Amino acid sequence: MPMYRYICTRCGTEKVELHGINDNPEIICDVCGNGMERAIGRVGIVFKGSGFYITDSKKSTSKKSDNSSNK
Repeated sequence: MPMYRYICTRCGTEKVELHGINDNPEIICDVCGNGMERAIGRVGIVFKGSGFYITDSKKSTSKKSDNSSNK
């Protein structure tokens, strides 16, 4: 069963509930007693491989070769 994150519409309290994907339970805030809405969960992002750092995408240009070709 998946875990769902709920946020209170009045006070902003967050709560995590475990229920089936087809269930649509009425979740009540423990702090103020107001109804809670399902929120999109936070997802961690991991970048792997080359091209994600400044040094990976830099073009190597040397000023020495440009100056010698102008003379």
